[in-house]
Amino acid sequence: MADEVDEVAEIRKELALAREEIGSLRVKATTTLSGTEFLTLLMLGPVVAAFVILGTTIIWKATSNPAEVAPHLDIILVAFAIFATPVGAGLGAITGRFSDEGKRKDKE
Repeated sequence: MADEVDEVAEIRKELALAREEIGSLRVKATTTLSGTEFLTLLMLGPVVAAFVILGTTIIWKATSNPAEVAPHLDIILVAFAIFATPVGAGLGAITGRFSDEGKRKDKE
């Protein structure tokens, strides 16, 4: 009878430890955005969307009516290149932050 009581007590201790470990794993698995990250995504989202729409429009116009686009293609590509610089820099900053956060979680 005493062995059964000891065994039940041991199982309860193991269960409590397992619950604590599951709780800590849940906390590690959650992803949260800081205010700065959220605002960065909020401000950069429309810029990236406009960049993608502009690129799609250029490709669509150039393939559907090349005679109309060809005389202005150099100006259009310069504008697209100027627009690409802040988009690339912003996306680089965001991915850098997320990769830093991932490295910190891996160390924990």
